[in-house]
Amino acid sequence: MTTDSIKQKLIAQGIYHSDTTITNKPSVIGYEKKFKLAWMATQLNTFIVATDFKDERITPELINQHITASFNFTKTNYTGWPRGLQSGIGVIAILISNNIDEKAKEYCTKLKSGKKWAGFTIPVIYNPDTKEVHQFSKNPMWGRIYYPHFKKLINSLK
Repeated sequence: MTTDSIKQKLIAQGIYHSDTTITNKPSVIGYEKKFKLAWMATQLNTFIVATDFKDERITPELINQHITASFNFTKTNYTGWPRGLQSGIGVIAILISNNIDEKAKEYCTKLKSGKKWAGFTIPVIYNPDTKEVHQFSKNPMWGRIYYPHFKKLINSLK
């Protein structure tokens, strides 16, 4: 998984994408909008933000900075229904690095990124050297109906 391979997979899936910078690093942004009756008739706007940190050490603090910058990007660039009125935003923040702190892995698997108003932030770390992906292991109660979709999107980018 690299930003280039993620971009190619977004294209193959028909997901809109663009290039930008998040936390002053080149990033690929994917955007998908879906409405499902099974989601209690809500619209989910999912942003996939993939950033290659190269050899920079990934820590919970860096993940939080990346998530905050990514969520702020989505709030600036989202023009759909107002959040909270049958509409929510999901931000899948993918950090790519071969230097990962153990606490950062736990941050991802335990989904410690917190909740936002009508929004979800999902941290994912990918280590290109070991091919390990660190992502949430259980669907949380808040937003439980969306997490299988988030997992499917993440897995489609591997």
